[in-house]
Amino acid sequence: MEGEDTYTTGQAARILGMTDRGIRKMIDRGELEAAQDERGRHLIPQRAVHAVLEERRGRAGAIEEITGEPQGAAQEAAQLRARVEDLQRELGRLEGRLELTERTESTMREERERLLEDLGRERERADQVELEARRLGAALEEARKPERPWWRRMFGE
Repeated sequence: MEGEDTYTTGQAARILGMTDRGIRKMIDRGELEAAQDERGRHLIPQRAVHAVLEERRGRAGAIEEITGEPQGAAQEAAQLRARVEDLQRELGRLEGRLELTERTESTMREERERLLEDLGRERERADQVELEARRLGAALEEARKPERPWWRRMFGE
């Protein structure tokens, strides 16, 4: 492989539409030629990657002849199915969040009503205290007035 153009596992994965892990599995199974460099990274000859790509294209053509359906359509259907599954999971998460939000809103509304009732009772109590304070203030004012001498009370002066 020396002097040959090579790809890393990441580059090969992008070309073949796979993951790095999938490429490493192919190497382990002997389905894809590779050598390791001094750092332990796999180097894959470009010719090997292109051979796998051509083999896939050939299989896709054979599948298309058998099924009458282009291989790309099957891949697109699989991608759409995966997307629908992702959206269903997201919908489930959002529905859960909505339910929690509704519960929280209901609890907050109940707490608000309770606090408003408490506030009304406190205002009534404050009004009663204010009336009592005025009554006591008037009584105190009356008590502080100097008492009239007896002759003025007697003769109405």
